[in-house]
Amino acid sequence: MRRIEHEKYQPTFDEIVLNIMPLLRNGVTPEQQTILSVLEQIAERIGEDRWRLTIEGQQHLFDSR
Repeated sequence: MRRIEHEKYQPTFDEIVLNIMPLLRNGVTPEQQTILSVLEQIAERIGEDRWRLTIEGQQHLFDSR
C-alpha cells in the first residue's frame, strides 16, 4: 500500500487482496473478513470501495502490545 500511495493511487479491496495472496505462506488463505478488519485498522475507506493508508499506516502492527 505504501508503494501505491506514492503513486497517488487508491486501490480497491479486490486489488489489495490480489496483491496480498502471493505473499501468504503455507497455502493459508485468510477469510476476506479477516483481511478487511486488518485493512480497516491501517487504512481509511475512500468513496465506495477505495482505500488509503492512514497517517499511522502499518506502524501499529509492529508496536509491542
